[in-house]
Amino acid sequence: MDNRQRQQDEILALEAIFGAQAVEKSDISDEHTFILHAPIDTMEAQLDLRFHLPDTYPSDTPPVFEWICAHDMSAQLRESSPGFIYPVRQLVLSDSMYDVASMELHRVWDEEMCRDVAVYSWVVWLGEYLSERWPQPLDPIPLPKDSVTNEASSSTVSNNIQSAASNSTQSAKPDSAPNIFTGPPLEMKKSVFVAHVARVRSADDVRAVRDTLLQDKKIAQATHNILAYRITLDNGSVSQDNDDDGETAAGKRLGHLLHVLGAQNLVVVVTRWYGGTHLGPDRFKLINNAARLALDQSGLLGKES
Repeated sequence: MDNRQRQQDEILALEAIFGAQAVEKSDISDEHTFILHAPIDTMEAQLDLRFHLPDTYPSDTPPVFEWICAHDMSAQLRESSPGFIYPVRQLVLSDSMYDVASMELHRVWDEEMCRDVAVYSWVVWLGEYLSERWPQPLDPIPLPKDSVTNEASSSTVSNNIQSAASNSTQSAKPDSAPNIFTGPPLEMKKSVFVAHVARVRSADDVRAVRDTLLQDKKIAQATHNILAYRITLDNGSVSQDNDDDGETAAGKRLGHLLHVLGAQNLVVVVTRWYGGTHLGPDRFKLINNAARLALDQSGLLGKES
């Protein structure tokens, strides 16, 4: 395979991972140049990076990146939670950080990837690198008028903890919906995460599972119901999709978990009740951990479809 074909395949892979909207042709008239809008989920931030792929990449030359800017996405991601003010962070790349990032891009291409396509692996590294050096998302500042509402919300979450703990079994369902297994709850700082798993063979099955879950008022009133599924079609291809339900990039992470686990013909929905305290990147771990627990305990993972 020649370099140009490998470059095109890499760009297609980036679109599949980050979404088609995340990759755009640069304003520079060059088919080897593109801009990547890469989210850093754990930081609630987005990086805008321009990449130039030389004719000799990836066989003999590494890619070149240009830093455009970074966006603090905290306020945008929390628009569904009114009554708070979200302080904006200054996210900058210093000269020394730029030098380290440039050297790492060359290393990933040369050593780790054996001079293969390297942009995605480097972007993942960059997110981890910046997460250790940039300020974490700042805690939201509640507006005074919401004090009574927040107290009521905290009480509701406490009730949901007890309810979720007592319902870690098979969820009720109409006859047309697949069987749904509900896993044990995970709790951190009064936020509760509960995952639901079902065997599905079509998009209609996925919708039936979601509709069944939302018949439960506690689930319907949760802060987020994050969904991902993978279905193996008759021709061997895989149909997959996800829904963040307001928790940006959480659905993509959940879908990635299903992919890594080799899940087939399964849907997982993770319900989160917000407990009033910002969890930062820990919430993504809890979402995936709740999903993994439900998948393991349901006995569906690894079974024939």
